[in-house]
Amino acid sequence: VVSMIKTCVAYAGLICVGLLFAAGPVEGLADDWAHWRGPEQNGISRELNLPNDWSFDTKENVLWISDIGGRSTPIVLNDRVYLNCRTEHDVNVPEELVHAGEQVVCWDAKTGEIIWKDVFNVFQTDIPAPRVGWAAMCGDAETGFVYVHSVSGLFRCYNSDGDIMWERSLLEEYGKISGYGGRTQTPIIDEDRVIVSFLAANWGDTKGPAPLHYYYAFDKRSGELLWVSAPGGAPQDTNYSVPFVDVIDGQRLLIGGNSDGGIYAMQARTGKMVWGYRMSLRGLNTTAVSDGKHVYISHGEDNIDNNEFGSVRCIDATKQGDITDNGTIWRVDGIKAGYTALLVHDGILFVTTDTGKLFAFDTETGDELWRYSLGTVGKGSPVWADGKIYVMEVNGNIHILKPSREGCQSLSHVELEAAGGNGDDEIYASPAVSNGRVFFVTRDRTICIGSADAEAKVEGRPEPDAEVKASSDIATVLITPYEVALSNGDEVEYSLRAYDVNGRFIKSMEPEKITVSDELGGIEADGNTITAPPLDTDLAGNLIGVSGDHEALARVRIFNSQPQWTWDFEGYKPMQVPPTWLRAFAKIKPEPVGDNGNIAMKISGLGSSRGRPSHMVWMGPPHMSDYTVQADVMLTEQKRRLASIGITSNRYNFILKGNNGALEIQSWAAHLRLGSRQSFRADPDVWYTMKTTTRIEGNEAHVFGKIWKRDDPEPEEWTIQVVDPRGNKHGSPGLYTYALADCYFDNIVVTQNK
Repeated sequence: VVSMIKTCVAYAGLICVGLLFAAGPVEGLADDWAHWRGPEQNGISRELNLPNDWSFDTKENVLWISDIGGRSTPIVLNDRVYLNCRTEHDVNVPEELVHAGEQVVCWDAKTGEIIWKDVFNVFQTDIPAPRVGWAAMCGDAETGFVYVHSVSGLFRCYNSDGDIMWERSLLEEYGKISGYGGRTQTPIIDEDRVIVSFLAANWGDTKGPAPLHYYYAFDKRSGELLWVSAPGGAPQDTNYSVPFVDVIDGQRLLIGGNSDGGIYAMQARTGKMVWGYRMSLRGLNTTAVSDGKHVYISHGEDNIDNNEFGSVRCIDATKQGDITDNGTIWRVDGIKAGYTALLVHDGILFVTTDTGKLFAFDTETGDELWRYSLGTVGKGSPVWADGKIYVMEVNGNIHILKPSREGCQSLSHVELEAAGGNGDDEIYASPAVSNGRVFFVTRDRTICIGSADAEAKVEGRPEPDAEVKASSDIATVLITPYEVALSNGDEVEYSLRAYDVNGRFIKSMEPEKITVSDELGGIEADGNTITAPPLDTDLAGNLIGVSGDHEALARVRIFNSQPQWTWDFEGYKPMQVPPTWLRAFAKIKPEPVGDNGNIAMKISGLGSSRGRPSHMVWMGPPHMSDYTVQADVMLTEQKRRLASIGITSNRYNFILKGNNGALEIQSWAAHLRLGSRQSFRADPDVWYTMKTTTRIEGNEAHVFGKIWKRDDPEPEEWTIQVVDPRGNKHGSPGLYTYALADCYFDNIVVTQNK
């Protein structure tokens, strides 16, 4: 596995924050549930006087109920509850579908009153509505900021009033791949970093062809990219394992399940891999837990070394390197537990299985102590609080249990019906505990329980393990910002940070010099600063910050500063793509077409290409707006199939659907939200010209598209147009394909509208 590891890192941050949080969360945070697994990132609350039972029917111990539900776990910060979820609109009703989207909701934790909402569109994803709002949010006690990772790859930071402090588009800036199943990773806060993971194929050294599972660390205040790490092999699946941070053997580690079927530990401040442990032939979705020396994790798929499905493992987390063969303390195979986070308390490991059973194992030996039936499907993770376990099951079951080593006693069992009275309510979230209250999110509701008369109390938290003393010997130097995308006149100032062998911060340094790669066309640094010059082409490459014998790499894309960008691909070599394009390498290749040998970009169909047929290429930064995209396109017929091919502006795809004989404007592939389709038959092996633009009028986006045979005059009228009442106001120009057969792009033009 070590030979497959590809880790590129760069980092900077405020060391004062690191000193505050170096050994774990500080004492004053115990009342908040700002991480989906609580203040200690392990599913344990130290609160007392929590309810033993409650009733939905009589409202006993029910403080408030909201009719807004979801599938993610809520977080609680400063007496406010935050939830990422889909909007209430029924996507099966055309009048409601056009308004459907994703939202962040903020409630008053005491009253359930909605303080603010932020509603935004779902775009450029195959994820269907029931799986929107998959990832839990995270919050930062120091700043009061909260963060969301949307199914469309928006990574947003809000202040407590709902103002957007910064935003990153993970699809359009870093080449994130959106899975059709909905799996979206929950971000976490550690010191001055907010960290999120996702699958991506990017540009330059990270262009692929195969995607990797990346961990991206951003400055929690500014959104500046600090470091990137990819500590695993080729993904076998999408995944949603959430990493956690713990000090193990004196080293602060970020530990997460990976989409290649392994679990990896990285230095939390640098992203440098410490160890890897492979266990499954598919991606890991469960969230691991640590007791300070051992890491516990499970999965529900094929084991790599036997024919049984599922396994629960105890791993020696003090080792280094590839510990697949020597890192196992104990394992129990044949238990399918592939979704929920694990829980460790007082020498007992609690595991919720896919079939809705709660298992208890001895943490030292792996011996099974008991099992308890929660229902039939286990997706929500157990939480320990006040000597009890709060845990939910998919088919509307909410349990409060009293566990011991000898068995498990039921204190409360509530079965919730769907809000419409048809069947069970569905539950995928985990409970949250804060300030004497317990919060449950179901598909149809958010419920707050607690006793109005109980005094909220918090018992003392155990002292976290200490890190080893920092050395003065520099082992790693990282540069920030690690990656930027620039336009004419943009200026970037770089700084260096030094770390010892254990990833502890030593000092900040100014680069003595910055060297720029040849790919950046002779751009020179002025001290520790570079400025993007006016260009008539795109450039992308690396630069190196140097201090003494130490070097650190950063990545730079600089976009064409002309009002019109054109690509005709003549003179392109095999496998060459424009340097600033994302997700282009290997999926799209220059190739001679026709008798005259003109070069066009070919996208291979299913018969000659691995992976999913749908693909997006991003050609510019996500803040672009008020531009027109034009391209020549050609379909070919293979096995009586034609591809779908299109161009993108402002996150709207204008698509020629060859198999369906139609034109379509879409943004959310899983649902035809804009209801815009028109018949149009395209013949194979014929070049057509497509053109699209988006005009913003107030909150509306007016999206236009036209198509004609390339050799014919351009028609004056638009062929198809649609109005989005909640418009996408910006977005990267792009290319869209659903390659059931080979198809081609040529003569691509992006023009800034006057």
